[in-house]
Amino acid sequence: MVHSHSNSSANANSPHPHFDNWDGREQKVPMSTREVATPGNRPGLFASLHDRGKTTKQPDFYDPYFPLRYLEVPKSDHIYKRAHYGLQSGIPDEVDFALYHLVQISNQRGDKFKFEGFPLLAETLMEKAIDVSILCTGVKWELQYDFRQPTDRVNVLNSLHGTRDLLEKIRKIPVTLPQDTLETYEFNHRLRNVKEATLVLRNMVLLKENAFYVSRYANGLLRDFLVILINLPNQAYLNEIRNDALDIAEEVTKFMRTDAEDPLWISLLNLLESPDRAHVIRALWALTHFSTELDEPDANRAMERISKHTLQQLYFHTLLDLDKDILSGALDFWYQYTLSSENIENMMDIFSLPSVFVPRMVALLLHDGRPTKKETILQDEKVAPPPSEIPHVPAELLKDLMELSEPERSSRWLRCCFVEDAECEITQIALWQAYQSRFADPRVPGGGVLPAAEFIKNVSTTFTNAQAQVINGPGASTRFIIKGIRPLETAYTFQGFPYLYCKWADNANQSKTCQRAFTTPTDLRNHVFSDHMNLSPTEKPGHYNLDKAESPIHTCLWDNCTKFRSSGPSANTAMVAGHVSSHLPEERPADAEPPVSKRAVLQERIVRKWFYMDTPVNERGEPVGVAYKAALVLRNLAKNLPNGIAPQYNGLSWKKAVFLSHRPKIVEIWDRNRSLRKELTELIMTIEREDYY
Repeated sequence: MVHSHSNSSANANSPHPHFDNWDGREQKVPMSTREVATPGNRPGLFASLHDRGKTTKQPDFYDPYFPLRYLEVPKSDHIYKRAHYGLQSGIPDEVDFALYHLVQISNQRGDKFKFEGFPLLAETLMEKAIDVSILCTGVKWELQYDFRQPTDRVNVLNSLHGTRDLLEKIRKIPVTLPQDTLETYEFNHRLRNVKEATLVLRNMVLLKENAFYVSRYANGLLRDFLVILINLPNQAYLNEIRNDALDIAEEVTKFMRTDAEDPLWISLLNLLESPDRAHVIRALWALTHFSTELDEPDANRAMERISKHTLQQLYFHTLLDLDKDILSGALDFWYQYTLSSENIENMMDIFSLPSVFVPRMVALLLHDGRPTKKETILQDEKVAPPPSEIPHVPAELLKDLMELSEPERSSRWLRCCFVEDAECEITQIALWQAYQSRFADPRVPGGGVLPAAEFIKNVSTTFTNAQAQVINGPGASTRFIIKGIRPLETAYTFQGFPYLYCKWADNANQSKTCQRAFTTPTDLRNHVFSDHMNLSPTEKPGHYNLDKAESPIHTCLWDNCTKFRSSGPSANTAMVAGHVSSHLPEERPADAEPPVSKRAVLQERIVRKWFYMDTPVNERGEPVGVAYKAALVLRNLAKNLPNGIAPQYNGLSWKKAVFLSHRPKIVEIWDRNRSLRKELTELIMTIEREDYY
């Protein structure tokens, strides 16, 4: 059987078209690929390439470096040891690696990184730091630890005990720094190593154990290291090194002895005249810390021989009120200096203690004082009780209120008759009854007023601080009150001014007054003059005819006035009108502000106030700061002044001569500065105690 095949896509009338054969379908030709060997899919083929450089060779026993070339030494995974040994190796790359990581370690783990766990680390760092001399002078310092060997050469340091003539050696070596700012790679690289080594030492000695270790076991090298770095040439790129060296000196001098010939002591004293404030502050701190952690009484013998010029400079530093750091450092020095009576005798030859030094210390007793106030109430204030009755609504106000609709009318009435007062209250029933009695109309269903619940709610809306409360009384009684408002003494206008009532008595019945209400003093005045005194107004508004009356008809009936009660009426119209005006309120300016309604004060509040200037205290309540240090200096001065008579002060004792004229001021400061009362009490008692032996 023969079957005929036809293309359905070409036959539009075919009931079963083949969509795979339509003309617009994309035709893709399969891509032929081939596998390529790579280390990922054929690692065996590439194993020999990786180890090609490690092929086994016959040992050459005649080559002394053969074991070092082909011996694989595993690298340490302990970064502390790696940095420690790398620094000692002297290999430039290892030194760079070590210093970089030591900076990070000393900064982040300074509390755990201790010299005692890494022998010779401190010495190696200091040796690396003093290589700065190669940059400045081209001379490298040589360290000599054998005391039997000579140290005469200019670049040799006695690293065991310290080089006593180091300052002279530094002066002999000429500085060879270039005058321009161009730096070679070698110069910059060595300078960076010096800065990193100094920074590591600075970070590590912040830990007290490290400062003690290096000052005890590397004392000689430490002294020379500090002297060299402090006396670097004045170049901007060396300033960071000097600052770090001063920070190190501040921490380690606590554990070091010193004397007047100590190169480190002399170097620090010279920095007191530096134009750099940071150098002066750090030098003061380092000087005042010398030997403070040593129990030896003669550990610091340098104070005795400080020059006159240096003492004057240190006194000038106490005049810098605005620089607390320099001022505090100078007072630290004076505290230590005045501990010795011999030093105070030296001060007498330089300063006039009564007129120069002591007045300055007394003035500093209030430095940085914090003003505080203490109040003691001797008599409490008593105010008049709130009015017991709700004020009457005058006809003028009632007329204005009746023109308003609820709830605006009740809000206006509340503002005109009540005021906020946090200490007062009123019962809800009394407030509701007063509202009903004034505005309820029996001819209208519901009285034309707000329901009780809405009215009470409107009270809280009108006065923001008013609150409806329920008070449980004794037994089963319950009180419903509005807390926070009180009635006014008299009704107020919409503008917030009190209504002015006429108090002119009736001629027939003296106990009955007029009681008409007016919104302004002018209206009240016109009413009294026109309606009660029957004065004729002139053409000028507010003025009246004050001519003398034909008969004595004028008198004063204002609020039971007794002016004319005995003499009777008078014909002097001007005199009587002037007297009546004294009863009337003054004219009100057009821009006058509404008065604030306050209850009358029946008893004034009497308060006794004390004003203090207290010195700051720490968390333990102990005084700190400049004023405290000045008090200690004065106390030392009073204790260590010479005994006996001062010839140049008219036969007074030294204590009287120095402190007598300042005693009233010290007592005044004792009264105002509560923080320093203990120290100032000791000072005053020392001044009062005379020792003539």
